[in-house]
Amino acid sequence: MKKIVSFFGLGMLLGLILLLGIVRLAWHSKFYPGITVAGVSLTGLTRDQAKSKLTERTQNYQAQFIFNGSGWEAPKEAVNFNIEMTLNEAYRYGRRLKIEDYLLLLINKKTSYPLKMAEGKTEKLEGLINEIATSVEIPPIEPIIEVVGKGVKVSNGSDGVMLDSEKLERKIGKVYSMLNDEAVEIPTKIVKQAMTTEELLELTTKAEKLAQASLTLTLDDEKIILGGKELVTLLSEPAVQEYVAGISTSLNREPQDARFEFSEGKVKEFAPGKDGVEIKIQDLVFKIQEEIEKLLNENEKTTTIEVPVMRTPPKVTTGKVNELGIRERIGRGESYYQHSIPNRIYNVGLASSRINSVLIPPGEEVSFNKIVGEVSGATGYLPAYIISGGRTVLGDGGGLCQVSTTMFRAVMAAGLPILERWAHAYRVSYYELNSKPGVDATVIAPSKDFRFKNDTPGHILIQTINDPKKLFLVIEIYGTSDGRVATISEPKVWGISPPPPNIYQDDPSLPTGTTRQVDWSAWGAKASFEYKVVRGEEILQEKTYTSAYRPWANVYLRGTGSL
Repeated sequence: MKKIVSFFGLGMLLGLILLLGIVRLAWHSKFYPGITVAGVSLTGLTRDQAKSKLTERTQNYQAQFIFNGSGWEAPKEAVNFNIEMTLNEAYRYGRRLKIEDYLLLLINKKTSYPLKMAEGKTEKLEGLINEIATSVEIPPIEPIIEVVGKGVKVSNGSDGVMLDSEKLERKIGKVYSMLNDEAVEIPTKIVKQAMTTEELLELTTKAEKLAQASLTLTLDDEKIILGGKELVTLLSEPAVQEYVAGISTSLNREPQDARFEFSEGKVKEFAPGKDGVEIKIQDLVFKIQEEIEKLLNENEKTTTIEVPVMRTPPKVTTGKVNELGIRERIGRGESYYQHSIPNRIYNVGLASSRINSVLIPPGEEVSFNKIVGEVSGATGYLPAYIISGGRTVLGDGGGLCQVSTTMFRAVMAAGLPILERWAHAYRVSYYELNSKPGVDATVIAPSKDFRFKNDTPGHILIQTINDPKKLFLVIEIYGTSDGRVATISEPKVWGISPPPPNIYQDDPSLPTGTTRQVDWSAWGAKASFEYKVVRGEEILQEKTYTSAYRPWANVYLRGTGSL
């Protein structure tokens, strides 16, 4: 009897194995019955067929979003699906040699897989979310505190509505993974700003007390006094954070090296060095909040805070003057700027003063634009003629190239390596006064700079001598000679071409019959010269500088307006 049972069991097992083998053979390279991805049946399909079917479905799928009766339809292909990875997982079902898979196949159990998506949002989806946010979000309004006369007025704020991005992303992931046709309800959250009656009363009491107080911030020789009008706006930490961040931009400063001048064969101090300072923002926020609490809870009406800072000493201090290695003049450049308009003359003086007495350590690369700093009306520059967009136009800082050109000549005379130099677009008369074409250098921050390197063994000192009466600029470089000698060949000029015909442009802002010249002609040419630096038998630098100047036409505005 036992043998019969054993044979029967063995027969059943063999039959099951045979059946499974037949099933696997019948469904070779096809998805097994009951397998779906995001509601799309893949039963009996090959991988290519399944991919084609899913691709078509995803390309045409558009999710729906609703909020308070308004609706949005997502653009097609708003999400990047990873169809290959999804199909790999679904295809492995029934082929993993797991007995439970085989049993589920035998009973024709349906198995559904979600679509996998690539990480990150597409531009289309980002655009839709931003559009939805613009429609549903209501910015909160903070309570407003004002000092009116001797009293205080407090206006209550109102709550806002904000898109709940985290919840929305989870919902988007769910609806796209199953290609669900059900609309997604846009999730939002309330941003509290409105105050209760008790909170308003407490805030008003605090504001009334602060309105009669003052707080002084001190940093070295600077003082910032906050009166009652300012203090009442600093009753919340975010307000204090914002205030401190704002004043930090004006109080922070880079270390300023001591400035010197070379006179009577000696280096003398011109201006002492200054430490760099950086505001410790969180420390200052805490101190302001702490002092405001004292003003509110104690009888004092005034208080002072020493601004906490991190200090960085300058690299070059007055005490190091004898270590600088500045013993003699090693380079000199000069240029004339006759016929300049008054604003240009002023700008030449201002820019040359910014680079005067600058010390450059050995091995340091120097940027003309960085030394001069920001060039704008805010930093003192006046409108004067510059080359911009193929035109000579008025712009802040016109005349700066006079200084960069003179610096170029001084650096070459000193035999220093030049890292960046740009020629002007066309010949400028100022730079050919007592000079030949081609020995100029234009600067246009931030795209064009004049840069060089101090490769001498010691510091070098830049000194400027500007004579606004003779319209004459000199830049001298002092340091220690290491025996190098620089030579500049006589510039060659060729390919001279005349200016194009005059250009007339209609301008309705000018009365008919009037003309105004806005650009002046210049002859085109090519120019070059050789720059060579030697020390004994050693060639340190050898370079040909070539400039290609375009011919330039007179440009006139011709009035077409009414008289």
